Amino acid sequence: MIELKDIHISFGKHKVLDGVNLEVKKGESVVVIGRSGSGKTVLIKHIIGLLKPDSGEVWVNGIKVNELKEKELKQLRTRFGMLFQYAALFDSMTVGENVAFALMQNTKMKREVIEERVKECLRMVGLEDVGHMNPAELSGGMKKRVGLARAIALQPEIILYDEPSTGLDPIMADAINNLIIELREKLNVTSVSITHDMVSAFKIADRIAMLYKGKIIETGSPEEIKTSSNPVVQQFIHGEAKGPIPTLE
Repeated sequence: MIELKDIHISFGKHKVLDGVNLEVKKGESVVVIGRSGSGKTVLIKHIIGLLKPDSGEVWVNGIKVNELKEKELKQLRTRFGMLFQYAALFDSMTVGENVAFALMQNTKMKREVIEERVKECLRMVGLEDVGHMNPAELSGGMKKRVGLARAIALQPEIILYDEPSTGLDPIMADAINNLIIELREKLNVTSVSITHDMVSAFKIADRIAMLYKGKIIETGSPEEIKTSSNPVVQQFIHGEAKGPIPTLE
């Protein structure tokens, strides 16, 4: 479903991705782990075409993303849903209007049909009674749920999650993890998540890939990552200051 081939990108003199290769199969949940600033967000921006690599190829379901024109990219993006790190809701809109936004922008559905779809999406995330509220009235966990409802509104084939558990207490983070698993099973979507939260990664992933120094240094099932012999992987997943990863990097 998704394939990154030898992706290189630099910002000025700073090399961010240095030959990234990654494959994601249809229906699979892949989690990319790595330190803050390691290029995880840059990686998913390539998948959705928000960034183009200096060299390399990005393929989504047989389409070469980095050669598409803006109109073609816009059409491709309707096949994606995205949950942003801090939900990124529009403060000037109600919850219902936030969830309806992509439907209003990208379809010719009648207003009453959109309203029903909004209710259905909010119901899926357990928030069927908050459509009239404003984002400022919601807790962090509720905002993430609304972000998820908005992400699934267009019935996407792929959902991208940018640090889905960031800013949440452990109980709410686990609730969001459960919701990610539940939606993937219900909607049969392909998922790519980026995180440095290993509890979340081990729970939601079919496969984990570690990004370090601009490259994917290891991929495997959660169990394979837990038992990896790579000292960089072991230091990261256990959150230890001592090891090959320098603390000031």
